[in-house]
Amino acid sequence: MKKIVELLQNLGFTQYESQVYLALLRQSNVSGYELARQSGVPASKIYPTLNKLLDKNVIQVIDTEPSRYIPHPPAELLNRMRGEYLQTIGELDTRLEQIYSSDEMVKNQIWTLNTHQSILLKVRQMLTEAQTKIYLSVWDEEVGEIQDLLLEAHNRNLIIYIVHFGSSHLNIGTEYHHGQEHQIRIQRGGRRLAMMVDDQKVILGHFLEDGVCDAVWTTNKGLVLLAKDYIIHDIYSLRVIERYGEEARSIFEF
Repeated sequence: MKKIVELLQNLGFTQYESQVYLALLRQSNVSGYELARQSGVPASKIYPTLNKLLDKNVIQVIDTEPSRYIPHPPAELLNRMRGEYLQTIGELDTRLEQIYSSDEMVKNQIWTLNTHQSILLKVRQMLTEAQTKIYLSVWDEEVGEIQDLLLEAHNRNLIIYIVHFGSSHLNIGTEYHHGQEHQIRIQRGGRRLAMMVDDQKVILGHFLEDGVCDAVWTTNKGLVLLAKDYIIHDIYSLRVIERYGEEARSIFEF
């Protein structure tokens, strides 16, 4: 019972309101005097508590002498609260973002992430929100965790360019295989991830062989374009190597 009271308090009920509602669920159509006895709420607090529950539309009063009280069914109450909560979240999502986006300083902020889970979570969020184009440089270890969202973006007809360090083939967008994964991994001591979305957001991550990782993401225009140019440069290099083979590879010193 204590756990249920704690859960109700998480939804905005007070301790006394929780006790009264639970008592009414056990036995409804009772007077305030009976409720005080059954719920354990002090008699001096029972009617203020009942009035608050009436204001919240959690219970109903039957006009008798004395007044008697009945609870709204739990399913009805929770469904209503769920709908109100989601509606509130929806309105706040729009209004808070409008306020936040109007701050010019936001565009120059750089946010850091330092766990593999948080980095991939941000990548997945950016892929879900993408509307026009995605430029991505990624390794096999990470691509498996975002392949589903890349496919969804492809099915939404987004422009997708991928520089892929690995042997698997995604068949999504325009994909270029780097082919020098072993050498690059040794040189860098790990893997990198770079992704630019809609010419508006970028995330850059570094995953070391010992498991340590970190990333930054930003909407700073200069860094967004720099990351895009970095990926495009790799694409140009791979196109040249594809056409001219070992001669081009020796020039780029891979």
